[in-house]
Amino acid sequence: MTCKLIMTLLSESQEGNCGEDWKYEVNVKVFSEGLKGEGTISVPKHTLDAGSVRVPYGSPEPQVILTGECLTEMLIRLNLTATEVDLFVNDVGKASMEFKMECLGPGAGSVTKDVEIAAGVRESPGILNKNSVFTAGVRFELVCD
Repeated sequence: MTCKLIMTLLSESQEGNCGEDWKYEVNVKVFSEGLKGEGTISVPKHTLDAGSVRVPYGSPEPQVILTGECLTEMLIRLNLTATEVDLFVNDVGKASMEFKMECLGPGAGSVTKDVEIAAGVRESPGILNKNSVFTAGVRFELVCD
């Protein structure tokens, strides 16, 4: 059975007082009896006001992470690196998460899983006591023929 796993960025948001200039990268690795696929979506520097949830800047294209046989459960490892861009020193936060997706039987169509991943970012130098949380919404769609 041939399957495709597609990753799509759904939303971006940030809460806090670090700043409004952001860039970020979402990286994924898929494991099923070994590494089966990986991919990255990068979003360039843009302005993102605190408290707003919106469609990702530049509307990045969905990415096919895996194409091929899908026989067992898949482990999906997701990493987010969020950067608040400053003039001298950028402030970076990282987060990771893992979840599982079941492979479908032949002719079962598709299954979708939406997740949110959030990274805390602290303003440097630390004496300023400014913090933000950057959140990315990500959809994984597994389509099997």
